[in-house]
Amino acid sequence: MDSFDSAVALQPAGEGRLSWTVPDGWQQGRGAWGGLVVGAMARAVVASEPDHDRILRSVTAELVAPAVAGEHTIDVACVRRGSAVSTWKAVLTDEGDRTVAVMTAVLGATRRVDPAPDYDAWQTVAPPPAPAPDGLPSIDLTGLGGPVFMRHIDMRPVSGIPGEGRRPEAVGWVSLREAVPMDATALVALVDAWWPAGLVAMTALRPIATVAFAANLVMDPVDVPSGPLLHHSFVTAAAEGFTSEVRRLWTPDGRLVVDNLQSIVLIS
Repeated sequence: MDSFDSAVALQPAGEGRLSWTVPDGWQQGRGAWGGLVVGAMARAVVASEPDHDRILRSVTAELVAPAVAGEHTIDVACVRRGSAVSTWKAVLTDEGDRTVAVMTAVLGATRRVDPAPDYDAWQTVAPPPAPAPDGLPSIDLTGLGGPVFMRHIDMRPVSGIPGEGRRPEAVGWVSLREAVPMDATALVALVDAWWPAGLVAMTALRPIATVAFAANLVMDPVDVPSGPLLHHSFVTAAAEGFTSEVRRLWTPDGRLVVDNLQSIVLIS
């Protein structure tokens, strides 16, 4: 089984350019799983930032076409460089020079504020109740028609199964089956690894796709514990085939790791 790190491996391809071979076996429909695409582009930006004290804080991405298996190029450019914050743009194109995805990313150094605020008291949301992951079975939906990429993901559902016809909300523990050191690339991918909460509200499943992705990385990845993270997703509203879905990753002790908002469309 290919590792996540090998699946998002990049090679220099000139000034401001990296090459990425989109691997087979990581698909979600015709193209690669969106989390893999966002993760590879985030890795390209992080690799391009010369100041290693500036870590990935926020990404926004538009996924405009499937990233089919094969050779791709990521062009990366610094939009603005401030005294402690860098803003970057990345564009993913395929072999035919067609745009597949576009990303804007913000990297920033730790802010030294005096006196330091009690940031823990600023967290106004809480994780949903969930039993510990060790007591829950891991499932693999690929044998039931689930996306191919899911064989790489350890999913331990708590509530919200596709096709139930219930409230569009899902809770469960998630991690990569082949453990890798936790970094920004893995975090932005993992927040996208769970099935969309809208599928829980359906009784007859249908194809869907993420068209817009925005995420804030609240914790420094080096402070995120290894092992499963609690995933919570829910649809806030839907109309005319478009849904607005919130997704969050939590540490086992209740700290918010990633705050994610996606626009997900139902495909005719």
